[in-house]
Amino acid sequence: MFLEKHMLEKKRKNVVDKFSSFICFTEDNHQIRLHWKIDAELKKNIQSKVKADPEAKESFWAQHFLKVLLVQSSTDNQNLVKIKSQPCLSTAKKHFSAYLQEACFKAARDIYNEFKYIKHKYSLEEYFQIANIAASTPSKFFKNFNFERHQINIEAYAITAFKRFIRNQIYRQDLEARRTRFSSYGLLKDLNARELTEALQAQSFSVQKIVSYRLAWQCFCEIFQITANNLNNRTRSPSQPQLLAIANYYNQRCNQLHLFNPLVTDIEILEMLSTCIKAAKNYRHKQYLYFEENYCAIAESTASVWDVMINKEECQQIEIILNNLFKHMPEQCQTLFNLWQGLNLTQTEIANLVKYKYPELQKQYQVARQLKKYGRKILEEFAFQWNKTNPEISLNDEKDIERIKSALDKCLQQYCQEMFLSALNDIWEAYSDEERQNILISFNYKRSLLVKLQADESGVNNDSQPVNSQLLEKFKKHIETTMCLKKDSLSVVNYKIANIVNEWIQSKQR
Repeated sequence: MFLEKHMLEKKRKNVVDKFSSFICFTEDNHQIRLHWKIDAELKKNIQSKVKADPEAKESFWAQHFLKVLLVQSSTDNQNLVKIKSQPCLSTAKKHFSAYLQEACFKAARDIYNEFKYIKHKYSLEEYFQIANIAASTPSKFFKNFNFERHQINIEAYAITAFKRFIRNQIYRQDLEARRTRFSSYGLLKDLNARELTEALQAQSFSVQKIVSYRLAWQCFCEIFQITANNLNNRTRSPSQPQLLAIANYYNQRCNQLHLFNPLVTDIEILEMLSTCIKAAKNYRHKQYLYFEENYCAIAESTASVWDVMINKEECQQIEIILNNLFKHMPEQCQTLFNLWQGLNLTQTEIANLVKYKYPELQKQYQVARQLKKYGRKILEEFAFQWNKTNPEISLNDEKDIERIKSALDKCLQQYCQEMFLSALNDIWEAYSDEERQNILISFNYKRSLLVKLQADESGVNNDSQPVNSQLLEKFKKHIETTMCLKKDSLSVVNYKIANIVNEWIQSKQR
């Protein structure tokens, strides 16, 4: 496994270099080095053009070559005359491709980081070559470029187009990458019956349960209608009326098919769909392991900044900085992160909960935008506070900050979860010893009963959990009161809150 150091040796600074040089990848001492290679013919040609018009900037020449290529493409389409092999057009295409080298690299690097779990399959160079395919076919990727909109430059436009092209190419050929393309419910719509059946079989469900889950999935697909172009991570979750409609349709179909399954509610149909989603994700992920998790034993040439922090036994200091930092963030930031990281709610679920408190957060994408903004602010503020107290192992630049992002996210998640666990502890302490004992006895009895019913294959949902309703309701009321949420608003995510309560109760008995 070669260590890859994806850094360009230098940036191109003048017009001649930008329209006559290309990025080359070379291996040097088990590292991948990137450098610029000059095309002598292109350099001579662009030098003559710059000499003739020395005041023209790079943006002028980029638009000039693109216009030449687009005009010729239009002429070819109209007259069916194929003259693209003419020297002037070939040279224009090469100049334009040279200019877009940095855009190709930036797009490739972004996708490389986005698909970091399959680094063992695709190198940065492969993504870069895919981007170059797009750069060499401007008639396809730049046909809608608006030359009149001066605020949009060609390079920025290219990066967006190239990233989309690379991503689609990988999705088309790689199952492991494709599983991340969809939201949970978009994934359900993308499944076919055979794939879902195999996914459920892989989870060792009984035939009876597979029939039930498949029927729930079929009812979902008929009631919850979205187009094939809207299956990505912005796909909304089913609303409560839709869940009720799916549950009613499921009960009706069970009756028509003479399936003696228990009647289900909207919450239970949501749990069944969640089981299908979980099985489908596991199925599409089968035979694949995250690269980073499986190569953790590979020694890096230098330890990461975060490793140095841990090795310096600064965990307690990290917690103190994060605690003080988070408490001083805006209330909206604390609310969003507590719901997201602490309760594991989706961005759509969060939008439904906070839209009355924050009218500007009505949609999933608005919540996502705020989380991204606050996440960046937390990261930068943490780096600032860390550097003040630890100048000897400071975070010096963007690369250092990005390296700690994943680890800091985990710490932040743990911090938010601890807040809710602390609330459960406070509620628990308010009970008498006798009440606590009764709760534990009741919980264990219900859990053993569920295990027995599942062993008898009686159709009980595999994800069912014994719930102490009194403790659950007090916990939900506490959350709604302290976070100023609308009364009973957490009922739509009851199953997620119940999971937290159940896991907490189990931890009390270990």
